[in-house]
Amino acid sequence: MNPRPRPTAPLIDRARRITRAVPQAVVCRQTAAWIWGLNILPAPPDDWPIELTAPSHLAVPDCVTCIAPLPDEDITEHKGVRITTMERTALDCARWLPRMEGVAILDQFARKGVDLGALWHRPFNSWRLRDTLSLADPGAASPRESWLRVILVEGGLLRPTTQIRVDLDDDRHVYLDLGWEDFKVAVEYDGQEHHTSTPDQQHDADRREELRRRGWRVIAVRRDIIPGQIADLLHHVADALIERGWQPGPEGTTRILRGIRAARRQSRFRSVARW
Repeated sequence: MNPRPRPTAPLIDRARRITRAVPQAVVCRQTAAWIWGLNILPAPPDDWPIELTAPSHLAVPDCVTCIAPLPDEDITEHKGVRITTMERTALDCARWLPRMEGVAILDQFARKGVDLGALWHRPFNSWRLRDTLSLADPGAASPRESWLRVILVEGGLLRPTTQIRVDLDDDRHVYLDLGWEDFKVAVEYDGQEHHTSTPDQQHDADRREELRRRGWRVIAVRRDIIPGQIADLLHHVADALIERGWQPGPEGTTRILRGIRAARRQSRFRSVARW
């Protein structure tokens, strides 16, 4: 079986050309989110197929067609591409993507000013969609911070606050990615871009030592923890919160243990699948 050939033109150029040539085609979902300027993580976008919404199937190379009615008010033009509006793009991604990816996109659209509350009142709302919408938070500074928040909440822990300001000496302050101010427990994502060089690591160590002296316990999460070590992360964070006084109660404890067991099962399944 021959591998699928790589598209020869950048995604934005292909999207512009297709929507100009096919009047009923509208770029949607993740493709639309990327064109709106979102960082949505998958492999190089120029390798993606174009996602289109149309009233009927379209046989267009390197495209995936979603057959669905689309009101005129949900269609606009951006960068020369006929595309779903930011609001409709956010709604579609929340409906159709896995929970973590959907929330990461909602967070970024919220930072761009999209009123996510208005999406609650759109047609075809469902319990799953509303649950995804309820997890959105414009305070997430990166997609993986969004993923991390979803993991913690779905693992049975208290919902963390984003971007917690902590005042330091000499009129300085820092912001913690995620945390629980009542218990002075924080979780921070250490990505590759800003946390791998020796000066960056020393800065992180100095910063966290200063936070420790102010009573904070900061749990650093490396890139490789997601998805392989989620169960250990949930266990670690739950222990830290309980040590600081959180009392989840019998139902809360059961929910946490259920989340840890589910994460361990998923990790074992991924290991088997790789083999």
